[in-house]
Amino acid sequence: MARRRELRRQRRQILLLQLWRLVALLLLGGGCTWILLRHGWTLRSSDVVVLTGGAALETSQVIEAAKLRFPQPLLEISPRALENQLVRELPVRTAQVERRMLPARLIISLKPEIPVAKAMRQGPDGRERGLLNADGQWIPLSEASPEPLTNIMVRGWNDRKSGQIAALLQQRDRFEGRLKAIVLHPDGSVSLITTGLGRIDLGGEPALLNTQIDTIVHLNNTLPKHMRQAHQSNLDLSNPERPELQLPSPPAPKKVQTQP
Repeated sequence: MARRRELRRQRRQILLLQLWRLVALLLLGGGCTWILLRHGWTLRSSDVVVLTGGAALETSQVIEAAKLRFPQPLLEISPRALENQLVRELPVRTAQVERRMLPARLIISLKPEIPVAKAMRQGPDGRERGLLNADGQWIPLSEASPEPLTNIMVRGWNDRKSGQIAALLQQRDRFEGRLKAIVLHPDGSVSLITTGLGRIDLGGEPALLNTQIDTIVHLNNTLPKHMRQAHQSNLDLSNPERPELQLPSPPAPKKVQTQP
């Protein structure tokens, strides 16, 4: 009996010793992991931020838009939140962020947003300037914004008309460089400012747009030169079947004063 009790006591001591060893290993491993996560995988400087994707942006511009501060623990960075932040702040279509552990790096792939036209809209703080892409969508203006592909100005932009704006921008080559501005009126109607036919009123029916553009191209090719280059002319194309061109009245002749 005494021998059995001694064996049980020894087994308890061995089990307790093994349990303490396991706890010590867990504590040591957890501490090393915490130190590695906290201090080992840390972005020390901007040199570890790698840009890909072809966007014409400097690393400093991306870091400022991402609000990164160095040193920065790598695992504290949320790729999804950072992607959303970059799309909001930079003229890019998409952003993809990837964390690399060995060595600690941040890979940021930015697909550039190509602006097509300039734009103005009425914001909560007054008139706001920006850019538009080929889909007629608003691009916030920033120091990193590239120059748009054209000098076309879209005035009074609103999201409801983005489809109609996109159709006009995508067919801009048919105007042969004569399209200078697209004006969106509060009542929903659309006007164009051109160098050939002056102001062109399209009305508010998007379904007529292709027919209206065909009519504009036809008139540019067939109207006499003096009618196409008349200043302050007004072409009403709200009904493209019956276009109405209003020419400015000629100036009244000056009266010649005769001396008595």
